[in-house]
Amino acid sequence: MIKTVFVGLTSFFLISFLLLSIGYKFQIEWLMFRYYDETSTGFSTGGSVIPFIIAIIVTFFIGESYQKRQNG
Repeated sequence: MIKTVFVGLTSFFLISFLLLSIGYKFQIEWLMFRYYDETSTGFSTGGSVIPFIIAIIVTFFIGESYQKRQNG
């Protein structure tokens, strides 16, 4: 169980990092996430959450595959 959670979290962070890095390297707006400090009362964020959604979906399939290998 612990290994499955570790594999899932690790794959989520690696895939998110990879997609965000690709977005910044090639200036792909829908793969970028930015922080903007615009006001004196706080900050606002902008950018896409699509890399995180893709990472969640891919992590689900990686977790299912890992679980099947562990059981069978």
